Amino acid sequence: MNLFIAKLNPGTTSQDLQKLFAHYGFVTSVKVIIDHYTGRSKGYGFIEMPNMEEATEAVKELDSTAFQDAIITVKYSQPSNTRLNESTNQFHTSQTTGIWSQHEYIRDTTTNPKFLQGQNSRRNFGYRGNGNRKYDQY
Repeated sequence: MNLFIAKLNPGTTSQDLQKLFAHYGFVTSVKVIIDHYTGRSKGYGFIEMPNMEEATEAVKELDSTAFQDAIITVKYSQPSNTRLNESTNQFHTSQTTGIWSQHEYIRDTTTNPKFLQGQNSRRNFGYRGNGNRKYDQY
């Protein structure tokens, strides 16, 4: 069973999490996510425990507890290809090949102010006026 640990202290290492979760059972893998550019911890990590009962006990005991001067959150992790359908509150897996299809991701660009600002700056670039340029004007 995969577990997700959030709100970690930036100084927490994989060995620290290994020691913490080893009290509840066998731990197969531990990974603290590190920022690629800064080399510092992003504040969350993943743990894999093969025994379901031990993992359930670890989640129950360690969720919202203090660890290295931080209150950590421990939850069950979902596989990356599984997501919650918010309208029906059911899990389903996406069958994509790496490129998002149109029905899975629709971006509403009509109300996004940053998108509209970008559109306006592109439209007005290089000439003065309100952006509506006539071709026979020059």
